[in-house]
Amino acid sequence: MTNDPNLLLFAGRAALLCVAFLAFAVALVRWRRAGQRDMQTLMGQLDESRNETRGLAELTAALAAQLAGLKDSLDSRAQLAHASSTPSAGGIDLAIRLARQGSTPDEIAKTCGVTRQEAVLVARLHGTDSHRS
Repeated sequence: MTNDPNLLLFAGRAALLCVAFLAFAVALVRWRRAGQRDMQTLMGQLDESRNETRGLAELTAALAAQLAGLKDSLDSRAQLAHASSTPSAGGIDLAIRLARQGSTPDEIAKTCGVTRQEAVLVARLHGTDSHRS
């Protein structure tokens, strides 16, 4: 066999290409595995975020229901306070005037829209001596 320089150069180039190809293949495999690991990590984080979002949505729905209940309660209390304070304030003033004029508790209750017990109390406090007994 003769040592042909072209043959040796060709063999060297072929060997270098094979080594480069193997190095490229190994790098590609490692790169794909790293990509798969990163993708698995991201998928895990995505699942965790979805679970947290689902929990927050449930909590928000519960808080909205609680807030609606509190709003209804507050509205009913406001209506009750408005209904009970407005007529009674004027009714009590009128009841006091009627008691001072000598009206009976029954007349005070019918005229002013107060309860019988309130009318008796107003008659005792502000009425004439005949109703204080």
